[in-house]
Amino acid sequence: MTTLPVTDRAQDETPVAPVRPARRVLSPRAGSLLAAVLGGLAGAVLFAVAHRGLPDDSYISMDYARTLVEHGRWGLTPFRDANAATSPLNVWVLAAGIVVTGRPVVAVGLELMASTALLAAWGSTIAAMLGWRRWVLPTVLVGLLVTSPFFTSTVGMEAFLGAALVVGVLRYAMAGRPVVAGVLTGLAALARPDLVVPAVVLLVVAFAVFAPRRWRALAGAVGLGALVALPWHVFAWFTLGGFLPDTFAIKTVGGSFADGETFGNAAPRMFERWPVSITLVFATMLVGLVAFGFAAAACARGSRALADRLTLAAGLAGLAHYVAYALLGVPSYLWYYCASIALVSLCAALGVARLVERGVGGAFAGIAVLAGLSAGVQIAAGVPWVSPVFYGNWALPAQYLAIGEDVARTLPPGGSVEAPGEIGALAYGCRCDIVDAFSDHAWAVGLAQEREGNAGPVMRAVLRANRAGTDPGPAVRSPLTLHYDLGPGPGWRSDVPGRGVGHFWMTTTSLERP
Repeated sequence: MTTLPVTDRAQDETPVAPVRPARRVLSPRAGSLLAAVLGGLAGAVLFAVAHRGLPDDSYISMDYARTLVEHGRWGLTPFRDANAATSPLNVWVLAAGIVVTGRPVVAVGLELMASTALLAAWGSTIAAMLGWRRWVLPTVLVGLLVTSPFFTSTVGMEAFLGAALVVGVLRYAMAGRPVVAGVLTGLAALARPDLVVPAVVLLVVAFAVFAPRRWRALAGAVGLGALVALPWHVFAWFTLGGFLPDTFAIKTVGGSFADGETFGNAAPRMFERWPVSITLVFATMLVGLVAFGFAAAACARGSRALADRLTLAAGLAGLAHYVAYALLGVPSYLWYYCASIALVSLCAALGVARLVERGVGGAFAGIAVLAGLSAGVQIAAGVPWVSPVFYGNWALPAQYLAIGEDVARTLPPGGSVEAPGEIGALAYGCRCDIVDAFSDHAWAVGLAQEREGNAGPVMRAVLRANRAGTDPGPAVRSPLTLHYDLGPGPGWRSDVPGRGVGHFWMTTTSLERP
């Protein structure tokens, strides 16, 4: 009988909690490798279903990656630098995939497979740390995420990558390995700046709450995370015009959607739009929250069980991320929920795996039914889908790509066009000088100034510091502008499930349509 090593060899790195002997079915390395292969296959299946229906923000990431590979420039288009890529790590990974395959969409698939492989491998290792069967925990975790409409509706963005990195932080922090946990914390910050919140919570819980004497390990992990993440942000501050990406202002300038929907109050409105899918998501989250509640109660009674501590840490990190976004009062973009959903899903997976270890096989069957129903709702209209079940863009991806190609043929040599409010797939299809806040930093500065006017003193100070010392000059203005409106009309037609018929047209001025 062997045990899985869970600490570095350094003398000051001691396990956070005792480790139970693992079942000797496969060696630790072979078990993690098998889990990674199966997790990667789950990502491949999702990509095969979703690759034709990627959301517009995924194309923004692909635009940045393609521009970086083809022109060596950090921008949505090769015509000017920009700083609106929320996830530099996502762009770099996609760029590497483009170098290998030459196809940005295929690069999305490779990144998705790598992310689900990491989720499964680290889930398998956590199970081994607990002395549990190595297949239940990763199967439930990956199964819940690849069938969650929040995740499937953001394929191509950084949701899966960020979830994998946060789970990795938990895996290594709770194993008493601050070096790896710190590096993964820095990578998580590069995947999305807001992932600093759950990652640091995990470090604090692992190295301060459960191991009060490990302040050096906590400081070292946080310091390593900063060492990994800060160079890019400092570079962006001085060369691209912002320590934080421009999306910090672009996505939050309004504070809510037109109907007043924000991150914190979106649940009823989401239920009205997607009652079945949201009910299934809530049911899954309820399983995770119940598991978190039992673990919190056990820890309050003095439990030192590693399963309780892992569940408590994951739940606290997920709740911290949710509360942070709710306090910001931002619109309810789907990807803002993904980190919290991933961590609560991990709580659910830990709870189900624990019940399976105790002989309650029905727990696995029950969670499998929830995941299966969620998948069934999403593929009911056929596969590969033309759009995911949660889709808010004004045109389908194929329609946007075709419009972009037509716009490219319409523009005069050297001409530019202002985007209608969505830009990712249009720019991908057009390969032209299409401008808005995502492709021109000066536009984003104007939005940041507007955000400052509506913000409180703390947020105002953050926004001003973020663009301190930058002078992007005047925003690019084009004599041609694309517009969008609901209903039939001249120009290019769109037809999106749940939104209906719309049309795009181009004018020769930047004024509103007469």
